[in-house]
Amino acid sequence: MTRLTLRHSCALGALAIAALSAAPAFAQDEGVEAAAQEDNRIVVTGSYIRGTPEDAALPVDVLSTEELQNKGITSPLELIKELPSVGSVLGDTNQFSTAAQGFQGNGSINLRGLGQTRTLVLLNGKRMIQAPGDGFTDTNFIPLFALQRVEILKDGAAATYGSDAIAGVANFITRTNFDGVEVAGDWTFIDGSDGNYSISGLIGKNFGDVNVMIGAGWQHRSELATTARDYTSQTYDVNASGYSALATPGLFAVTYLGAGGLNTVFAPDQGCNELGGFYTAPVCRFTYIPFDNITEDEDRYQVYAQVEADLSDTVRWHAGALWAKTDLESLNYSPAFPPTQGPNGSGFVSAFTTSPANPAVAAFLAQQGLPPSGGVNGPVVRVTNVYYRPFGFIGNPLDPERGSGTGLAKNNAWRISTGLEFDLNENLVLNVDGTYWRSARTAYAPGIVGSRLQAALNGLGGANCTGTTPGANGCQFFNPFVLAGPSNPALGITNPYYVPGFENDPELVSWLQIPNGTFQREEQWVGDIVLSGGTGWELGGGEVAFALGAQYRKNNFMSRPLRDESNLDINPCFIEGDLSCVGTATEGVGPFIFLGGTRPVSLDQSVYALFGEVQLPILDNLELTAAVRFEDYGSPIGSTINPKAAVRFEATDWLTLRGSIGTTFRGPLASNVDSNFVTALQGLTAAGGNYKSVDIYGNPNLDPETALTYNLGFIVETGGFTFSADYWTYDFKDQIVITPADAIASSVATGALTANGTQLIDCNAALIGLITLSGNACTATSTGLDIARVRTQFVNGPDVKVRGIDFATNYDIEAGFGVISIGANATWNLAYKTDDFFVNDVLVSSAYDAVGFGNYFRDPGTLPEWRANGYVNLRTGGLNARYSINYIDGVTDERCFDASGARIDPCFTIAGVPEGSNYGVESGSYTQHDLVLNYTLPVQFAEVQLTAAVLNIFDEEPAQAYLPLGYNPFIGNGIGRNFRLGLRTRF
Repeated sequence: MTRLTLRHSCALGALAIAALSAAPAFAQDEGVEAAAQEDNRIVVTGSYIRGTPEDAALPVDVLSTEELQNKGITSPLELIKELPSVGSVLGDTNQFSTAAQGFQGNGSINLRGLGQTRTLVLLNGKRMIQAPGDGFTDTNFIPLFALQRVEILKDGAAATYGSDAIAGVANFITRTNFDGVEVAGDWTFIDGSDGNYSISGLIGKNFGDVNVMIGAGWQHRSELATTARDYTSQTYDVNASGYSALATPGLFAVTYLGAGGLNTVFAPDQGCNELGGFYTAPVCRFTYIPFDNITEDEDRYQVYAQVEADLSDTVRWHAGALWAKTDLESLNYSPAFPPTQGPNGSGFVSAFTTSPANPAVAAFLAQQGLPPSGGVNGPVVRVTNVYYRPFGFIGNPLDPERGSGTGLAKNNAWRISTGLEFDLNENLVLNVDGTYWRSARTAYAPGIVGSRLQAALNGLGGANCTGTTPGANGCQFFNPFVLAGPSNPALGITNPYYVPGFENDPELVSWLQIPNGTFQREEQWVGDIVLSGGTGWELGGGEVAFALGAQYRKNNFMSRPLRDESNLDINPCFIEGDLSCVGTATEGVGPFIFLGGTRPVSLDQSVYALFGEVQLPILDNLELTAAVRFEDYGSPIGSTINPKAAVRFEATDWLTLRGSIGTTFRGPLASNVDSNFVTALQGLTAAGGNYKSVDIYGNPNLDPETALTYNLGFIVETGGFTFSADYWTYDFKDQIVITPADAIASSVATGALTANGTQLIDCNAALIGLITLSGNACTATSTGLDIARVRTQFVNGPDVKVRGIDFATNYDIEAGFGVISIGANATWNLAYKTDDFFVNDVLVSSAYDAVGFGNYFRDPGTLPEWRANGYVNLRTGGLNARYSINYIDGVTDERCFDASGARIDPCFTIAGVPEGSNYGVESGSYTQHDLVLNYTLPVQFAEVQLTAAVLNIFDEEPAQAYLPLGYNPFIGNGIGRNFRLGLRTRF
């Protein structure tokens, strides 16, 4: 099959100024070459009108599969993180970021740092599979082995593609007319892990006018523990953000009933410093970081098949099918989450008590040097767990190797797309396409049910417990003391206070700590019809072309709790099975001590669109394109109209000017306008960095967000030299955001600094109603540490103005012995200005410019002023050698400035450490050097390519940040130097 299928869903690309050096590793498909010679007028990403790559008026980066190989890229995540125009993305483990929680195993793309939901991702020009309910495409599902090229449109494109294309479009385009067999594999050697590896196979065959291609790929990423890298471990007095005041060993209060009445003795459990903690009287600071991972054990699978057929001289058919899944079956968490509530209500102080009859109490008293119950102090009548979390340093018995709590995330999806293309006459082409995808996610974290923990502390724990006699009839005691475990398994430290015989039964642990999570599923139907071609009207530069079309999209989303314990319709209150809170302010808190529950949800959304586009070749060197799109979301969102215009002017043989202006938009997701809520976790500044529950509610009154965008640029091309620069800007109105939990909490914690390192709560603060405190009440002694939950919701937030400049250059030198290519790409972020943020008419965040800041607790996340990469590429004979440098500018921690902009010194107040800390205030930049060698063997039976690479040659450490891992996961990577070997063979 040699005919080029000129359907709009398979765009060949725009002017590839930023494509850099092609340096092909294998010969191009003969079918593609022949087709390109037959007709090079195709549809460029960002338009429905056919043109040639040389006519592109929009800023598009084009990367061929050969370019990806030469860069040493083996996953979509590596490609995306290498792009200077991209901001913070998902893919690397960062469960401590609110923006990344619940997304383990997902990948994303975030053009301009505008947010992952504002970049539209296409596969062959059609919408790609999204993470269920979250509105962004999971890029881990992309079948990299089947790709011909990737096109990145860095300009608003809602007038063409509709919602989500505010920042731009990423179009992943598969091979056409592939005939042969290709097998590839690689292994990455990483110190401290079992390595990463992948394997893929692709088969294609032409059967006359029909081409069939099918392939499969598997990628494995091994667990890399935080303990494998020194930069994840800082002491409490340097970086307290990875420490908690709630631990095992905890702080207990032992109450005796003596002759003089009740006598309470506070007794810190033993072993804090010995087991890796930091003791600040009277509490042990517990670090959960050693129990976590930098990267999780992960397996990704994709199977892709496509068929292309010329049914006649005027009718063509195409179809593609994708199945993909990602499995993370052993996510590491803290051995147990700390309590923010217990069976008696909100709050972590004294949330639980331990029965004096608990056998471990006697051993605990002996270690403390306290009189036994019934001794000189009289009987023990109460043991209160004042500052406490289960397991802590002695680890979780369910994971004897690391002692971690274990969660799971599984993503499974499939997608089919098909369409017909009709040549109505020599000028007109009609495309009719349909796409359907379904995406499902099962995910949970280990959560402790508070009433079960309390029952076990009293000897009534266990799935087989019957009757009311503690420790009998299948009932078990839970040991809350440090003497229950032989070691800190994560750090390999022997516990000197371990007492054999008092271990907690794993079966009991499995009963009180259970999977808390959801099953979510979303499906989307998309129907497109586009009529395009020439009008027969001639202007000075040629025929006027047009495109008219319509689109229908329908999404169905459902979410359900995995277990009844997580279902807030069944268990809405603090105590499992209790319904007494229904109709009160505490309805929906759920029975878990830290994680929230969810309610079953079923939502749908339908969108209708009409769009048109016209191309006006005014002169041979001047072309104007205009487009407009109408989209209707129905009630309560409404409709929107968005126009766009672009111009391209060839000023000279070597200089081309281009520009565009238009409005773009994004409609709310169905889950954004639903009144339900989900719970995230966030380390709050007001709570001394301790993690608290953040409830995120939907908002039925949301409007679509809009933006005015424009782009002005030029291209210089002379000889082997090319250079381009584009100035871009986005002016947002009504952006869809979540009210800032950290700012809300800080707005109520404005009193005097207390001994626990946090400030007193103002009980009369305007936003106190959004805060849940210990004991469900605000008192004169309530501090930021007493915050248990913060209520937030989706809103149309403040206006935002974003602007910057992209640069790209490449110079090819014919050196006789080969071709040397030298080039670079860079993005200079000039401004990301956000106006004042008001919540309930209260100013919670003053206007700010986010450029150059970490933005750890505000939008848009980390945004360096500069991101750039440069390279030198040598192609000679069968060898391609590429040396590249990736640079990410350093950022400043925004938390280190007060409302007036004055520097706070020390930036971070640490309880028990009077001097505080300035760790990570200036993160420092990140520079990574890579060397990738590809060599095609001089053999006749097949095309065989060997790859060897050293990535991060100088073992650059990621930038410092006052975050739990000690580094900023959005600047650089936490893996360190690694080595890769690969083999690719084509028959």
